[in-house]
Amino acid sequence: MGAGWALYHSGAGHDRVPSPTTAQAPLVTKSVTTTIAESAAAAAATPDLDELGLSDQITYTKPPTSEDVTQQLNEHAFTVRGAPGGVGRYDGAQLASNSPCEDAFVHGSFSNPFGATPKWMAWAVFDGHCGWQLSNLLKTELMPFVRRSLGDAKPTDNGEVSDEAVQQALKNSFTTFDDALVKSATAIMESDLPFPEKARRLEPAYAGSCAILTLFDPQSRKLHVASTGDCRAVLGQKTADGKWVATALSEDCTGATPSEIARIKAQFPDEPDVVQGGRIWGLQPSRTFGDGMWKWTAELKKNLRYYYNGLSLPSHSRYKNYKDGPYVTAEPLVTTTQVPDSKEGQPSFLILATDGLWDTMSSEQAVDLVGKWYERQQKGTSVVELEKPTQDFGPTILGWKQQCKYEERKATFRDNNAAVHLMRNGLGGADEEMIRGALAFRYPNSRDIRDDITIQVVFFGSGP
Repeated sequence: MGAGWALYHSGAGHDRVPSPTTAQAPLVTKSVTTTIAESAAAAAATPDLDELGLSDQITYTKPPTSEDVTQQLNEHAFTVRGAPGGVGRYDGAQLASNSPCEDAFVHGSFSNPFGATPKWMAWAVFDGHCGWQLSNLLKTELMPFVRRSLGDAKPTDNGEVSDEAVQQALKNSFTTFDDALVKSATAIMESDLPFPEKARRLEPAYAGSCAILTLFDPQSRKLHVASTGDCRAVLGQKTADGKWVATALSEDCTGATPSEIARIKAQFPDEPDVVQGGRIWGLQPSRTFGDGMWKWTAELKKNLRYYYNGLSLPSHSRYKNYKDGPYVTAEPLVTTTQVPDSKEGQPSFLILATDGLWDTMSSEQAVDLVGKWYERQQKGTSVVELEKPTQDFGPTILGWKQQCKYEERKATFRDNNAAVHLMRNGLGGADEEMIRGALAFRYPNSRDIRDDITIQVVFFGSGP
């Protein structure tokens, strides 16, 4: 599953991408010593460079074909059907731009934190930066903190747990996890652990990660969303007049968000330069996991840099007025939304994705694309031929002048996975030359035109 991590239980009606296990690994019958000896013997053979031939021209690798595009978009795609709590279906997909991919994701069911039934559902995406180490850690380590914090939530006098209590539990789980990660740096350095163990424990806090976690209580039909950074969740609902309406479930937390700018400037009134150009001392997200370099003191960062290969960000040579912070926080913004019952004739779905998708389209465009896809699926018209030939779309331009962007005139409906459908349309849609060009660029050149993209789409009710 690439950078993702499946936590759902196996059961009838699930289409799953198998997780690697020891049972799936090939049976090893030779001893390690024999294998090493054979490898050494093979390495000792002198390669015959004559086999490369004679030429005065360069042979380049081929760009992706349309079939290669479809295969690449579906490489990490999955569909889960018949999930607990009336979730008919959910789809997911991931496409890397970085190498390795800095995105990660998690999905699945977990025991009702308040002792009742049925199980709750969870979906999350993590957008790493300054490396993949922290997003990779979050996919396995965050949910245990969330479950523990929910279990500690205090019920009201009538025995119910309020929305406010759930929201506070989510905030506590995020900050507790981040404190355990970031504030342990000094203790790790001063411990008796071997150096390699210290280095590995410090490594995730050098990196950072945005995150969006959604929890669904099937009994109350409440959807709780906790967000740090610029991952985004949106609810799509079909109204009585047949239109699809987008409802924001999260707010981007960056140095360009007015409420976040006001919060940070109020916190650091003596540092007028703290937010410049939509960034906090060079960092775009204003709420993140990790990013110790924006949370540790100058003295601690110096010691980490000198003795444990810590990062040099943010640079004092560039940000001369930088002090000690901490300038960013892992405390999420949390919302609670009532999901309409599909039995009442109001189909709805959840889209959550890293900013790689939102760089290419708006929330309203994403909801419109999935809504129209849903209607076609309901009618059984899952695959539709292109309505316009490629040559109608004009010249292909990808670079600083134009990055990957969704255009309604290029919308196409050819994928049976809703997440792949969004991804394809964000990269060029029906414009075959555009999307082939987008995937022709590989890391690091690809980063100038597209980011890592991770998407999950959840259909409440029977699903398509």
